[in-house]
Amino acid sequence: MSLPNKLQEIVNDFSSMTREEKLETLIGYAETFPPLPDRYKEQRDRMETVPECMTAVFLVAEKQPDDTILFYFDIPPQSPTVRGLASILHDGLNGATLGEILSVPADFYLPMNLQEAVSQQRLNGFVGVLAHMKHAAVHPQPG
Repeated sequence: MSLPNKLQEIVNDFSSMTREEKLETLIGYAETFPPLPDRYKEQRDRMETVPECMTAVFLVAEKQPDDTILFYFDIPPQSPTVRGLASILHDGLNGATLGEILSVPADFYLPMNLQEAVSQQRLNGFVGVLAHMKHAAVHPQPG
């Protein structure tokens, strides 16, 4: 399986962590989750929703002049696990090309053994976020 370099590094890091380290790292990702840019705060209708998540998740993709894609999310701060999981995808795929994003398999996270730290329901949402990121990348906003 070939993943974008940043995402592969994250997968490798998690694969060697204990359950406790995974939980701590997810919280760390949630705490560093970037805020939604002001230009999208009043425009949720332009953002893609992720109904697979129990938490409200909104995302948008912007195509950059160099043909890479940047993603922006709106996820409530009171949902640290969801924010942490989305932050993994954000950090791993931001700045990737459309081809790189579309080539990420839905089960890319299996070597991370995230089921040790989060529920299957959260993992289903994680896969849903990836699917919606792919869709948004195909139909991006102008950057």
